[in-house]
Amino acid sequence: MSGIGWDNAVWTSIGSWLIEPTQGDEPPIGASIDTRALVRGQIFVAYVGERVDGHAYLSVAKEKGAGVCLITDPSKVPDGFHVPTLVVQDPTDAMTVLAANWRSRLKGTVVGITGSNGKTTTTRLVHAVLSEQGNAWVSSKSHNNAIGVPMSVLNTPIDADFAIFELGTSSHGEIAQRAALVQPDIAVITSIGRAHLEELGSLEGVCAEKASILLSTIERGIVPSGIEPLDQVLGALSVPCEVERLDPSRLTEIVTSEQSVEFLLDGARFSAPVPGAHNASNAAMAVLVGRACGMGDGQIASGLLNAKLPEMRLDRVEVPTQTEPIVIYNDAYNANPDSTRAALSFFESINSDASKVVVLGDMLELGSSGPDEHASMVGELGDVNGRVVLVGPLYHAAAEGADFERWTATDDHTMTEVARSIKPGDVVLLKGSRGVGLERLVYILINRYTTYAKSGAEIRSTGTTEGMDAT
Repeated sequence: MSGIGWDNAVWTSIGSWLIEPTQGDEPPIGASIDTRALVRGQIFVAYVGERVDGHAYLSVAKEKGAGVCLITDPSKVPDGFHVPTLVVQDPTDAMTVLAANWRSRLKGTVVGITGSNGKTTTTRLVHAVLSEQGNAWVSSKSHNNAIGVPMSVLNTPIDADFAIFELGTSSHGEIAQRAALVQPDIAVITSIGRAHLEELGSLEGVCAEKASILLSTIERGIVPSGIEPLDQVLGALSVPCEVERLDPSRLTEIVTSEQSVEFLLDGARFSAPVPGAHNASNAAMAVLVGRACGMGDGQIASGLLNAKLPEMRLDRVEVPTQTEPIVIYNDAYNANPDSTRAALSFFESINSDASKVVVLGDMLELGSSGPDEHASMVGELGDVNGRVVLVGPLYHAAAEGADFERWTATDDHTMTEVARSIKPGDVVLLKGSRGVGLERLVYILINRYTTYAKSGAEIRSTGTTEGMDAT
């Protein structure tokens, strides 16, 4: 694909050249903030974070063939550096301007996806569906924040027939800003739940934030039906697009298994290789996107079957032991009350004679609602079939006096001790917010039983074991 060009007016609108491009320099294509993932010709953005200063990797960026470097501190540029280098005040603002320029050149259909739960899963399902119709592009990671969205836009191939972007939020106004950049032809709101209450304040605040994606949507918005606060927000909004509602009555005959879900949507049968009844709604949203793009149900059904579950969303990891394997359902990417209940419902539906273990980590970013939401969840855990382990100060406080194993700390020592209590033959659910890091239990158990993997057994996962040392 062609690069974003050397239109000097665009570049100087976001900064000043420390090292100007020469006549022989190719225009950059795409962007990266991590030299480990940097591809030749991409823009390298030297972010300064709490632990890492991107300026320290400018030499690596040069060696890997960066097309342009965006920096904030000229004094940190190495001697003899000859990559075109632009000094900017705010790297995120600079990337956003460049991304808006690139978005204006994209000719394919753009889909924007937001929601309290199921964003990444739905994004992957939509990508699988649209890939049956043409060249569909989606970021390999869940890049849905202020840095990730413009980076995803910049990395979109110019010849993509479809581009799917995930839009996340943690505070008021962020969805509107990201939607204004992405300008989706089709927008999806997967669900409304009690996520990010610390900043959004209430369920009504969540609805208003998610619904703001429709203000920049060109053709069609696909939203869940039967949620009164959302209906009220939508009724007050003047949106430029048609709005289609997924009413629960349209979604019937849901059948789940450990690795898939089947359902009828408007009488047509579909199946998706993602577990849990809650994923029927996510898959149905993908079907509606396909229909909005002119696809037939047969083509859509074929695409759904090719979907791959994203990382740490009910990944089924089978760890071999000397006797029976340990089966782990790793849903530790994030957690809020609604997604936790959905995960517990899925886990309860698994027919197994094995001993079940539910490990729940704190649900973060709930603000003042946190203690009450955790207490409510603890009140529901008495019906769980299996041993319950609670990790984190919020669950520890909420479960005082209850007959559950509790850990206040979320450090490596806690994870090691919890892992020791998991025995061969156990079936385990991990569900917690990303900040708790329950996925460390998977790494610990794999490393503990590595001997059996080396002796001929195989670690199997329906999702991904990226980053896990299994050999």
